[in-house]
Amino acid sequence: MENVKYDVVIIGAATSGAFFAKRMAQKGYKVKVIEKLSKETLGRRLDIFHVAKMEFDRFGLPKVKKGDLEWAFEFDDNFTASPYDNYPKRNVGTIVGMHMAEYIALMNKEAMEAGAEFEYDAPFEDFIYEDGKIVGVVYGGGKELLSKVVVDCSGTASASRRKLPNDYGVENFEITPEDKFYVILRYVKFLDGKDYHHSSRGWPFYKTWIAPCADPEGAIIGIGACHSYDYAEQIYAKFEKDINLPPYELTRIEKGTTPYTRCPYSFVGDNYIVSGDAACLTKPNNGEGVTSSMVQMVIATEVLDKALKAGDTSKEALWEINVRYNEEQGADFCFTRAVLTKAVNATRDEFEYFFKKDIIFSEKFLDSVNAGPAVKMTLGDILHIAGGIISGLFTKQLSFNSLKLLIEGITLGNELKLHYLDFPSTPADYDSWVLRANELWAKVGKMK
Repeated sequence: MENVKYDVVIIGAATSGAFFAKRMAQKGYKVKVIEKLSKETLGRRLDIFHVAKMEFDRFGLPKVKKGDLEWAFEFDDNFTASPYDNYPKRNVGTIVGMHMAEYIALMNKEAMEAGAEFEYDAPFEDFIYEDGKIVGVVYGGGKELLSKVVVDCSGTASASRRKLPNDYGVENFEITPEDKFYVILRYVKFLDGKDYHHSSRGWPFYKTWIAPCADPEGAIIGIGACHSYDYAEQIYAKFEKDINLPPYELTRIEKGTTPYTRCPYSFVGDNYIVSGDAACLTKPNNGEGVTSSMVQMVIATEVLDKALKAGDTSKEALWEINVRYNEEQGADFCFTRAVLTKAVNATRDEFEYFFKKDIIFSEKFLDSVNAGPAVKMTLGDILHIAGGIISGLFTKQLSFNSLKLLIEGITLGNELKLHYLDFPSTPADYDSWVLRANELWAKVGKMK
């Protein structure tokens, strides 16, 4: 066992782990990051990921520009279209595409410069306990580290969260195949230069999109679906049949998964925090989780800093992370997840009607779910939606079953949002809160 006792040991060196490591090291704490992959293979599963340009300043992320190794492309126009490729809704904001491995390496470098230590080829194996509380980790073939706090940023595998005892305060459920979004990215080159894409376009009915890529003469066509890669391919085949894409040649395919399920009810236990994909902190509208995780980690940095200074990193001292996250983002994500889980049961023609009448798929709603905050509905918005629904029923463009599911989703979403905003301020009332949350999520069900 190393003689040095760390303030924080972080499991995972990708975007979440590197981000948290830098922030804690900047505050003067002794931070160690352990990563199961080698330095050379870290972040190589997928090439490209996207970050909204405004998020660089918001989270203090290293900025990149054209010509930098990490930079791939940048675009401003983002559109969302109906199943028949009509009624495009423009989403505001500049998007920066970056090479994942290179940008993670840059984040690691900045965290090291802030004082964090990194060790690669070092998988987490188990916890070290003292008096029933976590005081360190076993990793990398039996090596041991002592730490005041352990943070799991290990991704979908949830390496340490899955090892927690059942009664430790953080759920240790597995992210099962039914709890994932299966993403397939087709890198293509268009056969006609006039077809090159300099903006993105998404089709929510198919959970499919097209966006620029690092090759200025190509694009990325992406599909994300629940259940399996095979199911995603079935949806993509229907998409290509229904939507008139420009002729292209396929250059390569990448595949990956992201969590698509609710977060653990609590992110904290004694001397323990879970974050990133291990905590299922992904956006319910598209499954992305890089910056949505950072919302929680900014809060966690502030709370952990206060707890370490007070010499108390118990579950009670870290509990504020739960409360503040739900207030800032978690409750809104619950609302959106419930609405979308029910709305996806609508038919293609009903989706078309939703777009035409700005029911759910309005620019206001889409901008809000992309950015994260709550949808601010005015009386005029509500009356407009109600009128569209009534008209759809009378003209038989909406079925009573779809209307029932939509109302159910909005109702459950509101109940979940209010319930999460009423998250207990201490662990004392947590068990009774969980019982009601379980009831609501059981009614929501899983994405079909």
